[in-house]
Amino acid sequence: MPLTNLTPEEHKWTEEMLRLLRINVQGGAAGGEEGALGDGAAAAGGEGAEASADDASEFAWLEQSISELYAKSAILRNYKSLSSTFKKLDKATQSALKASVAAIHDKNEIVVASTVTALQKCISELSGLIDDAERTLSELGDEVSGLHEEYETHSQRKAEFVKLAYFSKNNAKKLSKFNVVCEDVAKEIGNAEACVQARNIDDVNKALKSCNKALQKLRKEMDWLDSSEASKPESKRVGDEKLQGGLIADYDKKKESWRPQVCYNAAMKVGVIEGNLPEFLRTSLMGAAKVNGYPEGYPELMGVSTETVEKEFDHSKVEESGVLNFVDDRSGHISHTAYLQKTDKGTVELYHTNCQTLDMALLGKGQDIPKSGLVTHYELSDPDTQNRFQEWLNKGYSFKHTPASDLK
Repeated sequence: MPLTNLTPEEHKWTEEMLRLLRINVQGGAAGGEEGALGDGAAAAGGEGAEASADDASEFAWLEQSISELYAKSAILRNYKSLSSTFKKLDKATQSALKASVAAIHDKNEIVVASTVTALQKCISELSGLIDDAERTLSELGDEVSGLHEEYETHSQRKAEFVKLAYFSKNNAKKLSKFNVVCEDVAKEIGNAEACVQARNIDDVNKALKSCNKALQKLRKEMDWLDSSEASKPESKRVGDEKLQGGLIADYDKKKESWRPQVCYNAAMKVGVIEGNLPEFLRTSLMGAAKVNGYPEGYPELMGVSTETVEKEFDHSKVEESGVLNFVDDRSGHISHTAYLQKTDKGTVELYHTNCQTLDMALLGKGQDIPKSGLVTHYELSDPDTQNRFQEWLNKGYSFKHTPASDLK
């Protein structure tokens, strides 16, 4: 829409008058003075502002430049720092336009020339204001993007919180808090991104404050996670006879706690009685939904994957007690679980239940089944026993030893 109601004849008169006065609104006044429109108006108008006297009068081009700048000026109305300056400039522009139109109607060449100069100055200043606002919005948009990237980095560590949630009630509460904080951060960042899209600088600034406040809470949770990882206690080492005595006593007094009588529950119980696994871990796993016979998330918790399993067992590489999971090479699923004890003497003992083929493989000739309560136990650091164990593995099993310190 045109800003003025000039007739074609009036536009033509204005063009001829400006030419006679040697005033070029696109290039400045004659005599070498730099045009007030400068680069700013060209930048604001883009390709649409590149009209020349060949296809439009100088004043029509001036009107077009003002129209295009006003179309972009909404960003200034939502930017408190520049809005008051814009209001003053808007008032000056409207006043200059009104005076120009009146002077053209009256064919007052002197007033037209002065008002055109005033309009050139208004356009230059308006263009500069818009450029400043656009630059600010771009910088704020980059800041929002940076916070989004930081949030994504933190949220990707959820699996670590899930793992720790098995180990204590406090850790389980931390997982819930982490989820809530992540939801808050995602909400605030989404709001900030919407404000950037709406080109509302003041709202972006407000949203950024909320984003940083929410992210600060998330950073505290990450600090807690890192400190938890750094402060894991070392595994205890006790004698095999002491542990076996504890297993017998516990089974005699607390048979209910050994149910369900499945291999992974028995393995967890051995670790709890040894003092290297938290009871909360065992009860959490027992209460979880089952997938392929094991608690949901169990392989991830134990770090069992195609990349981590091994085929060749070497007892000398076992540095601490932990859970030993066996994977069926054909199905790729965990098929059995045992517990490895690294004793105070440096020997390695295996404790398990519910796998007759493993018992048959590990038993020496004429050896009675070495029972300790519900579980059987074997010294894998004994060369002959380790060889028999390896022969059993070679028949279709891989294994993953998860140190107890990874499960605290």
